[in-house]
Amino acid sequence: MKPRRLFIVTLSIILALCSAAQEMKIFSSDGYLSSCLVNRIYQDSKGFIWIATEYGLNRFDGTRFVTYKNVPGDSTSLCDNYVREILERRD
Repeated sequence: MKPRRLFIVTLSIILALCSAAQEMKIFSSDGYLSSCLVNRIYQDSKGFIWIATEYGLNRFDGTRFVTYKNVPGDSTSLCDNYVREILERRD
């Protein structure tokens, strides 16, 4: 390989390794999501990310997850833990 070409290839590799646009993070059911089976993902008008799973509804605010599940006897909780759809109301 010619010295000029080797220099360009080496420089390209160094630049690619040093530049990181975003840090990738994998969210799993090991402490983040209530289930790894995701049915829907939705971002609402306030910027929250809502994730419908087979075992609850998860809300991500950019920092942490909050999980909503069915609580037997509580009429204000989810009707069922298997969430299939997400809709946002105007109000």
